[in-house]
Amino acid sequence: MLAEVDTLVGDMKVLETLLAEIDTDGHVLKQWDMAAIVRAAMLAGGDDLSGFVRDDADWFHMNSAIYNPADDSLIVSSRENFVVKLDYGSGRIRWLLGDPSKYWYVRYPSLRALALTLTSGKAPVGQHSVSIAPDGNLMLFNNGTASFNQPPGTPPGTNPGFSAVSKYAIDEVARTAAEVWTYEHNRDIWSDICSSVYQTRQGGYLIDYATAYGRTRAKLLGLDANGNVAFDYEYPSELCNTAWNAVPIDFGGLVLD
Repeated sequence: MLAEVDTLVGDMKVLETLLAEIDTDGHVLKQWDMAAIVRAAMLAGGDDLSGFVRDDADWFHMNSAIYNPADDSLIVSSRENFVVKLDYGSGRIRWLLGDPSKYWYVRYPSLRALALTLTSGKAPVGQHSVSIAPDGNLMLFNNGTASFNQPPGTPPGTNPGFSAVSKYAIDEVARTAAEVWTYEHNRDIWSDICSSVYQTRQGGYLIDYATAYGRTRAKLLGLDANGNVAFDYEYPSELCNTAWNAVPIDFGGLVLD
């Protein structure tokens, strides 16, 4: 299992930058310190990182992390900045994908050099729930929310004002990403934080707009493999307390005695 944890360094609480692999008995098998990993990449690229990696602030905000056995990698969502792909063994950054109007891209050449070029569609902005879809593409809930915790006077990125599901085809050789599928619900729902999307093996989607309509409703939307609405449920909510993340469960093999 992958666990995203806060840590204490002396009396300072370090927020949402440490990823741990643990077994079912709670033993820590491996750790990735995103602050150290980003620092190393920036130093290798010749950047001054003092204004970016800030241990006393929620500068990274890791909200999702998965292991991809297809190429022995980790894909991690930093809500404040980008999606980052790491080599599982070394922790080396393979690529970054995010909004090029944000602080990390505009100000730091070392990070810009690691970024994929978006050739079509929308960049991930304030994203959650990264996954590898059955077709092998990267999928995520694209919240459409600019950064909350950048230093004053620095660019926080765009605020499209609507949320979407985005799938990306990644070409690591060409260093490109293309949004190859999206669901935008007429661009009339903005779920600015939390939220999720996952695809079933049969091709359907479960979309969780956790903070819709001014953070007052949680909306669970089911789509079939062709993108048709299968169900549409809404529940009263405050912030993310009703449906922070929603995962489809396959009962196809269930046998009832």
